Parts: sequence; structure tokens; C-alpha cells
Amino acid sequence: MTTAPLPSTMRAVADFLKLNLAGRAQTRAYYDDARRNVVAIVEAIGTPHESLATFASASLHATENLLDDRDVRVELLAVGPRQTPDLGNLVATAAFYVMKDRWLAAPGVVFPNLVGEYLPNASVRHLTWTEPFDFDGLSTFAPAGVNLPIHMLQAVPITDREY
Repeated sequence: MTTAPLPSTMRAVADFLKLNLAGRAQTRAYYDDARRNVVAIVEAIGTPHESLATFASASLHATENLLDDRDVRVELLAVGPRQTPDLGNLVATAAFYVMKDRWLAAPGVVFPNLVGEYLPNASVRHLTWTEPFDFDGLSTFAPAGVNLPIHMLQAVPITDREY
């Protein structure tokens, strides 16, 4: 079984995110259950506040993301309490839905039941995507060596009623 490789531009995106997210940051590879697909996730602990952690994909930009026949490349970001279990897995799973199942990632789009997969007792079960609001300079960026604009989307958990 062969795992699809990470894009050559991943390191430039990860380095850009580490610099802009600050905190204690590292990049880890997350694999799908079959270990056929991989996504790089930057894990930044203690940012945007010491009690929080931020997880952001750094390789999703290599996947088409079609919005009204336009290819809008994205990366996904989630912020939560440092002790939130599986926040990195949640971002990776969202990225896999875009990569493998061609889910659209765009502001206002909801990924149903994604929170519920990892936190079944949470009062919020779904994620909607928005422009990033916890970090300046991440809405649209193009790190050196990456020849396309990348749009960052921040996860916002929502309830069944909000969905």
C-alpha cells in the first residue's frame, strides 16, 4: 500500500504558518485510516493565547477546491483549549474530506457532524468555515516558493439549531 506524498510546497507553507501562528509549533503528518492519504498539520501550542492551541493544515493547498468552477486553494485552521482531545485529528479529517471526497471548503460551508465524530458529548456537532479571525495576515497568503494564493479558513463549531 502506497501513501500519496506530501506536496513539495508543504515545507514553505508550514514554515510560514509556524512563523505567523507563533507559540511552540511543530509539523506532524496525519494519515487516513487506510494510510493511503496524508496531510501535514502544524500544531501550535499556546497561541493565540497561552491556554489555547491552534492546528492548521499545511498541505491541503495542493488539492483542487472548486467554488463556482473556480479553483480556490485552501488550508484549514482550528483553535481550541490546549487540552481538547483530537483537535489535530479533527482538522486532518476535514482536510481528508476535501482531498478524498471533494467537499467544498469555503466561508459559510458546514461540515456536518465533524465535531461529533471526535467529541460525541459536545453541545456543538458541526463546523462552519470563516475567514480567520484569531490571526492577522492569514486570510490570503503566498509563501515564497508557492506560486498560488492560499486562503486560510478557520473552523467555527455550531449547534444543530445553527446548522
